Amino acid sequence: MTHRLNLILLALILAIGLPYYWFLIDNSGGAAAAKPVTIEQLRQLADSIPGETPYAIEMERAAFRRVPGNLMVAGSGMKRKLIGYMAFRLPVRGGKPVMIESGITPAIAAAQGAESFNVSAQARIDRELAGAGLILVTHEHPDHLGALAAHGGGALAQAAWLNPHQLAAKLAWNGALPAARLNGAAPQAVAPGIVVIPAPDSHTPGSQLIYVRLADGHEVLFAGDNASFAQNWIELRGRSRLIETWFAPENRAEVFAWLRTIRALKAQAPGLLVVPGHDWEWLASPENHTGVKIGFPGAPQPY
Repeated sequence: MTHRLNLILLALILAIGLPYYWFLIDNSGGAAAAKPVTIEQLRQLADSIPGETPYAIEMERAAFRRVPGNLMVAGSGMKRKLIGYMAFRLPVRGGKPVMIESGITPAIAAAQGAESFNVSAQARIDRELAGAGLILVTHEHPDHLGALAAHGGGALAQAAWLNPHQLAAKLAWNGALPAARLNGAAPQAVAPGIVVIPAPDSHTPGSQLIYVRLADGHEVLFAGDNASFAQNWIELRGRSRLIETWFAPENRAEVFAWLRTIRALKAQAPGLLVVPGHDWEWLASPENHTGVKIGFPGAPQPY
């Protein structure tokens, strides 16, 4: 009887434990090397376009939800992580601001399972998108590009610099599509102090990182969802296989290659601020000294 019971228990452990480990814990990502992108290359490109560079990073959160940590950072535990749906404003002295990401619409927030949607915050994001001199997104998922598409056309289309994969996303674009201004092949300077780094076929076909050199010399790297959380690149942990297999398919090997690239760039420039794609709590924590200001102009204080 005991022997039979042991066999049954072993079978249950294998039937439940192995899938749990594979889909939520396993962090193997292959041996793909970091990409040949250097901080010196990015600095030279950032300086190649004359003019005023942004002088600050401001952040709004339009919505949020919480999910078990293992989903977004494999092997990090089941404690829930807050996923923030954010947009960033980079003010420029004497010029129009630069916007990175576009926030989220109520419909997209509902489809994403958001626990809360901040109407006022998204209104501030929409206002800044309308007045921006340049709009960039890290990739074509609707929680990054959807609000831009929903309010697109006219001035927004003129300000938006997108790559062909981002333009090909199946989103309901309001008005004429903007032109494909990004080549998607190599790091490209797009404005004073700002460089787009293509990361094709990683988290998505149109993924890219965005490097910014502020007026005071501080350097910032927007990682998008190749590193949704700081823990992804700091500990070299990808998303769970459950997420990347069924919910947000991605090229695991390429994602890990870019995580290694982020770590290499941080080693070359220890002061580099890496902005994760959804890690609101890490960015907003005073302990991390990110220097990111919470709230766009007109946001309530304290936020």
